[in-house]
Amino acid sequence: MQARDHAQRQHRWQPFARLLELSDDIADALEEAAFLMSLIAEDHRQGWNAAVHQILSRLAQSVLSATQEHIKALSIARRLGAASDSADSADSDAFLAASWNVLRSERECDELLRSARRTILASIRDAASLMLANDLAIALELASDRLLVAGYALRDVAFNQAGARS
Repeated sequence: MQARDHAQRQHRWQPFARLLELSDDIADALEEAAFLMSLIAEDHRQGWNAAVHQILSRLAQSVLSATQEHIKALSIARRLGAASDSADSADSDAFLAASWNVLRSERECDELLRSARRTILASIRDAASLMLANDLAIALELASDRLLVAGYALRDVAFNQAGARS
C-alpha cells in the first residue's frame, strides 16, 4: 500500500509498485495451490495413482525451481550497479541466468500442465478428485506464468536502476 501511495506521488516509484503487485499475484496463485492441496488431503484422492502423483510433483518442483530462481534474481538485482565493473558484470550475468531459468521453468510448466491433464483424465474417474487435481495443476502453472511476468518486470526495474547509477 505504501508503494502504491509513493507511486501516485512520485513517478519513479511506479515500477516498484508494479513489481509488488505482480509479486502479490504470484502469492495468490501459490495460496490457491496450497488451499487445493488441503482439500485434496481431506481424502479427495480417489484414482490418484503413481503417475498422477509423479506428474503433479514434477509440476510443483518446476514451480519451486522458478520461485528459487526468481528470489535469486531479486537478491542480485539489489546489488546491480553498486559494485565494481567486474563484480557488476558477474552480477549481471548471474541475474540474466536466473531470469532465463525462470523462463525455462515456465515453459516446462506449460508442457507439464498438458501432460498432467492427460494423466489425470486417464487415471481419475471421481468427479471431485478429477476437478481438484486439474485445478491444482492449473494453479501451479498459473504461478509459473506469474513468476515469469514478475521476472520481466524485475528485469526492467533492475536494468533501469543499473543504468541510472552508471
